[in-house]
Amino acid sequence: SSVVTNQLSASEEKLCIASDRQQSYSAAGSGVRVFEMANETRYCAVCSDFASGYHYGVWSCEGCKAFFKRSIQGHNDYMCPATNQCTMDRNRRKSCQACRLRKCYEVGMVKGGLRKDRGGRVLRKDKRYCGPAGDREKPYGDLEHRTAPPQDGGRNSSSSLNGGEGWRGPRITMSPEQVLFLLQGAEPPALCSRQKVARPYTEVTMMTLLTSMADKELVHMIAWAKKVPGFQELSLHDQVQLLESSWLEVLMIGLIWRSIHCPGKLIFAQDLILDRSEGDCVEGMAEIFDMLLATVSRFRMLKLKPEEFVCLKAIILLNSGAFSFCSNSV
Repeated sequence: SSVVTNQLSASEEKLCIASDRQQSYSAAGSGVRVFEMANETRYCAVCSDFASGYHYGVWSCEGCKAFFKRSIQGHNDYMCPATNQCTMDRNRRKSCQACRLRKCYEVGMVKGGLRKDRGGRVLRKDKRYCGPAGDREKPYGDLEHRTAPPQDGGRNSSSSLNGGEGWRGPRITMSPEQVLFLLQGAEPPALCSRQKVARPYTEVTMMTLLTSMADKELVHMIAWAKKVPGFQELSLHDQVQLLESSWLEVLMIGLIWRSIHCPGKLIFAQDLILDRSEGDCVEGMAEIFDMLLATVSRFRMLKLKPEEFVCLKAIILLNSGAFSFCSNSV
């Protein structure tokens, strides 16, 4: 849990800085107009190129607007040749269609540029929208960087995705396909142990290997959680609590998924594949391996699909239920 807390502590400072800036803009009064005039140049939320206008719910360039239009109207089952983490900028936006489309969804691009307001009304968002200045300065769809509106006292929740009551800030309406696409793109890369340890394993070498892999996976798990739709709309406290409450189950479901097509084996990493007998070097480890292998066998019988796995993994993270949320609307 200390790893989780340390990894997220840096986010707290960023949230505080963002809050201070927002307060300073509000206190400026008439200075807000000067601020807006100084920021008339808009940039594409997808690739950071100069924006040509407000398209599909966000500021975007002509290239990304046309790409998103083609994707939602036709063939869009793109595949990333790498790890679903390609950099999207002006020069590299054409290198990976899958990551480009994922980024479009992440920043909030939606068909028709529609959003549901808090009164249930559906408003078309375009560059003529005359909401508060703060709303015009950033797209509603920025799932990775958006913080709670000050008037709500930090209340955020997944209701921004499902339309639940209690949410009083800007909300995103995402289709199940869009959520699934983001979850698939959020999956961490395959890890390697990269430790050359002679067999047979001893208690020391076995525990060293497993704890080292757990540390690596925790780092990637935090990065994955931040990409789960709605997660970063929670308060920092709730994010930490969810991770601390579910990290073991998330690691276990990942281990089960990696091992599902290898009967009798537990695949901790691409270069760390263990069977039941290799757990005998640590007292009680063989019994743990037995329980894990039995669970893998049950999932194998269920014929779990990749789409079901990513959804189940997100459910484990967001439905811990082991504590009370600070975000009252959860």
